[in-house]
Amino acid sequence: MRVRFAPSPTGYLHVGNARTAVLNYLVAQKNKATYVLRVEDTDMERSSRQSEQSIMDDLRWLGITWDEGPVEGGDYGPYRQSERFDIYSEYTQRLLAEGKAYHCYCSQEELDQLRQQADREKRPFVYPGNCRNLSDKQKQQFQSEGRKPTVRFLVPDDETITVNDHIKGTITFNSQHIGGDFIIVRSDGVPIYNYIVIIDDALMKITHVIRGEDHLPNTPKQVLVAKALGLPLPEYAHMPLLLGPDRAKLSKRHGITSVAVYRDEGYLPEALMNFLGILGWATESGDEVLSPDELVQQFELSNLAKSSALFDFQKLRWMNAIYIRDYALDAITDLFIPYIEKAGYSLEQVDRKWFESVIDLVRGNCEVLSDIHKHISIFLDQVPEPEEEAKALFEGDEDARTIVSAALKLLKNGTLHQDNFVSDTIALIKEETSLKGKKLFLPIRAMLTGRLHGPELDRSLPLIGFDIFSQRIEDAASRYLNQ
Repeated sequence: MRVRFAPSPTGYLHVGNARTAVLNYLVAQKNKATYVLRVEDTDMERSSRQSEQSIMDDLRWLGITWDEGPVEGGDYGPYRQSERFDIYSEYTQRLLAEGKAYHCYCSQEELDQLRQQADREKRPFVYPGNCRNLSDKQKQQFQSEGRKPTVRFLVPDDETITVNDHIKGTITFNSQHIGGDFIIVRSDGVPIYNYIVIIDDALMKITHVIRGEDHLPNTPKQVLVAKALGLPLPEYAHMPLLLGPDRAKLSKRHGITSVAVYRDEGYLPEALMNFLGILGWATESGDEVLSPDELVQQFELSNLAKSSALFDFQKLRWMNAIYIRDYALDAITDLFIPYIEKAGYSLEQVDRKWFESVIDLVRGNCEVLSDIHKHISIFLDQVPEPEEEAKALFEGDEDARTIVSAALKLLKNGTLHQDNFVSDTIALIKEETSLKGKKLFLPIRAMLTGRLHGPELDRSLPLIGFDIFSQRIEDAASRYLNQ
């Protein structure tokens, strides 16, 4: 068994394409199949090696490896379509010689007029085959006008094309309804995707093509090309597309669609792999958080739903938070470090054991790694800048200022000290002020951390330490009390 992932290097790796890569990977791992990476770079203007490298980097980050590809090589290369033009040219000459393809001299303007006429008549455009039977004299006339021909595949009349799809079931097409004779080589000599993809699949001995259902309308054209050339056909599985929350095709307007951006935001590869891997099907147990091995064991192509899967951004964040919470502490600490440094902190002098304790405390409040900036100042700043809602609490609530006044009094008279500040702060302030509930807890948290929400105070205070604890009470008093 041989499967392939064949991205076009014209931009970033979209999560929809990443899902295709993930599902091909799961199939390959489950069946001990060969995984081929083929770069479909015939869009010469938009394709770039930079984009190709970016896509491969994102795949490796996700944990996807392949057996054959542009860098790794293999027995069926080259693995970039731009390096296979000589191969395609041989098949084109063969189709022309056998009368299964022909040169078309129709100009773009002429084709546009035909399309406009079809629009006016409210019918689909079908190329009428104007150049099917040109004489040598007509061809010479067009050439003398400087027209550069395309090559069109001659579509057989009224032929039934059957595709047995692992997800969609048996699908039947008729050659009369695929748009007429289609272009297989442009006038600049560059071959068209629908033509060369089936040649590559055959020559690379791809046995199973697992791809999005947006490729389904192209499949009959590829089947006809394969039949004309006597090439074997792979088995197909066309996956439903991913939809946004509004059930429209997933796009940038719904949120992040680039794997690279998820990576930069601080999503873990294991979480994104897990999320993409379970879209469109359900495990027998109902479990959703699965390791790569569990995904491989439970995944079956036949379990994929025929309807489109919704890309739930909040669910992905929830899943990522679980992975952050359960990750090995030393490893997740290392992963947080770049985000802490990006927030402006140097960790060179920070004790590693103390720092890991901080990370262990705050990671439960982080859905993505970049969330760390919301909490790390509590521990790395002497006095963190209060958030606006914390300032508003003290400026608008006399009881909140009473808490600050009581804390300062208890600190100054020695009631609060090194030995009891962790265990007794809340109880002593409650006794001093008779306040309780949110009226008690929120001002204490805001006074000591600069925020109304965050990690547990009883675990935070030992990491903050008494000296900084004292400084923060005094700072709150200078900010909010009339002294």
